[in-house]
Amino acid sequence: MSAWQICGYSGLESLKLINTVEVPPLSQPNDVLVKVNAASVNALDVMMTEGYGHQVFEKFNKLKSSVFRQMANNQNLPLTPGRDFAGVVQAVGGSVTGIKPGDEVMGVIQPPLPGSHAEYLVASACNMKHKPENLTMEEAASIPYAGLTAWSALSITAELCIGSKGKRVLVLGAAGGVGTIAIQLLKNWGTLVVSTGSSEAIPFLLQLGSDFAVDYTSPEADSELQQFGGFDVILDCTGRTEKFSYSLLKPWANAKYVTLSPPTLRNFDERGMIGGLMKNGLDLLAANSTAIIEGKTLRWAYFIPSSTALTQLVDLARQKKLQPSIDSVFSYDQLPEAYAKMKGGHKHGKIIVQM
Repeated sequence: MSAWQICGYSGLESLKLINTVEVPPLSQPNDVLVKVNAASVNALDVMMTEGYGHQVFEKFNKLKSSVFRQMANNQNLPLTPGRDFAGVVQAVGGSVTGIKPGDEVMGVIQPPLPGSHAEYLVASACNMKHKPENLTMEEAASIPYAGLTAWSALSITAELCIGSKGKRVLVLGAAGGVGTIAIQLLKNWGTLVVSTGSSEAIPFLLQLGSDFAVDYTSPEADSELQQFGGFDVILDCTGRTEKFSYSLLKPWANAKYVTLSPPTLRNFDERGMIGGLMKNGLDLLAANSTAIIEGKTLRWAYFIPSSTALTQLVDLARQKKLQPSIDSVFSYDQLPEAYAKMKGGHKHGKIIVQM
């Protein structure tokens, strides 16, 4: 089969289309082989072309079973990127129930396992669900990874799954893949949502259900946000890694600033496993030293694979309570251009690749 693979850490030029990749085997009883029809491009995919996370991912590969190490040739490279997908089931492992060959599914693959930017993939049955009939393959592929990242950030890190009705939440940089789903999840949970984006994104954010949308380029942006009287949660989807501002959080209300760009993997990359672990602890302590004085906290959010959460996302999409947001669609041979667009930023929704 063919697959786009990362063959080095020199950026987008490291992406190569390889036509001699073996179709991945069903090595575990819960494995499912899927022919990929569509996949999305995530920020993580682009960052991995520059070596992001390689220290942790290499350790992960070494800890895998001998079966996987043989399949991966015990090396981190070449690596097939792509975290979410929609496609048709070709074969299933002996323990798989409820999914059979011919079924249309959507799902997610956790890094650094071989990803979805390929003709075929193998993923665990618990990380895929039947595609709702009201979604196209492209729409289905836009949901899983961004959706699970938004869900974990809001329900686990920000603890909004408990009594979130009536809470005030600010979503910064809301026009991207995670932000667009975060807005819709929050509205389904009864939350008042304020979002920020460029002037061109404001109508888009309001259409998604945001109660208020603020143009972050406006000189009055800060004063407009101050008028809301403080937020219970700020979800930062901007990609910034420092200079977080806690002034918009409510004081002494267990308010939380949640960032989707923690320094965790980068610290490991730069300092190794032990040094990175120590640096992460110091970074989190330093970031909270000023916030905690007013009863606020900075928290780091991550993608978490959850079968239960994926079911919730798919059910919302089936009920048309979660609308996929697609910025653009590229063909399989245009995948490097899709990565370049992701790297350039300022997109509205997800970037999709048709296989």
